[in-house]
Amino acid sequence: TIKMEEQGYQLFHIREDHLLNEKKKDIWKSILLNKCGFSNKMHARKLHVINLNDHKDFVTTFLEDNHLQGSCPSSIKLGLQDPKTGVVYSIMTFGKSRFDKNIEYELLRFCNLKNTSVIGGANKLLKHFERTIKPRSLISYANRDWSQGNLYETLGFEYSHTSKPNYFYIDMNEKIINRMSAQKHKLKNLLNENFNENLSERDNMINNGYRIYYDTGNLVYHKRY
Repeated sequence: TIKMEEQGYQLFHIREDHLLNEKKKDIWKSILLNKCGFSNKMHARKLHVINLNDHKDFVTTFLEDNHLQGSCPSSIKLGLQDPKTGVVYSIMTFGKSRFDKNIEYELLRFCNLKNTSVIGGANKLLKHFERTIKPRSLISYANRDWSQGNLYETLGFEYSHTSKPNYFYIDMNEKIINRMSAQKHKLKNLLNENFNENLSERDNMINNGYRIYYDTGNLVYHKRY
């Protein structure tokens, strides 16, 4: 990834389990087509900001259908809606900072409807959040598997650092276990009689048919007010 970026290219890491999942596969198609300039264009000035806090199921479905990482718990849910048709084209969610307690809020998810580019959409949603919530600080993470963080720079964030690669485990049936669920003190319940107390987390998982997959880490961005 680093070597490709040094040559002016962006490298995308497309996992096999994503290609075998029709929903994720369609999201990848949308991402790649958009990068090549092939998407339906919509201007944010034609859309209205709406509060979606009372529409949790809708937000969950939208994110699962349009964001590679799917949905996650959030306390603030905003959308951009066409007032004429009622179609929601963009969603941005926020919550208290999960990992850095020196930061007040975290921008958790942002995505547009597949195959659609909403010009100025992220900026309009973020400005609404800033006006109504008046945060002191904000953090967000760009997954380097498919992002170079360009959006954050246009939104006024400052690059903080690049995190170390994250990892998860996967078995031959495409069953994925995230690293939090594979912590050694949880493995006895996961592996049952196949758990060996004398072995490491990694050795236990590999001995039980799992393989480890590393991503490319995250670009970490801060915004202070």
